[in-house]
Amino acid sequence: MGIQIDEMEKYKYICSEKEGCDVGKRAYFEWTQKYGKKVREWLETLTDEEIDHLFNSISDRIKLYILQKAH
Repeated sequence: MGIQIDEMEKYKYICSEKEGCDVGKRAYFEWTQKYGKKVREWLETLTDEEIDHLFNSISDRIKLYILQKAH
């Protein structure tokens, strides 16, 4: 999930830059419709080590969010 959130944040940033303003939650919904299923399917093919590597590469802000939601 953290990897998906990180990708959604990147997508939101790119969309906001293109439009010249914060596009807000709309970007999350667009990302989910465009990429959500494909990313979930891809993540299911990865080994635990590959997932750990990807998780370690995401921002500390996203990691903190995930840890807060996990408890």
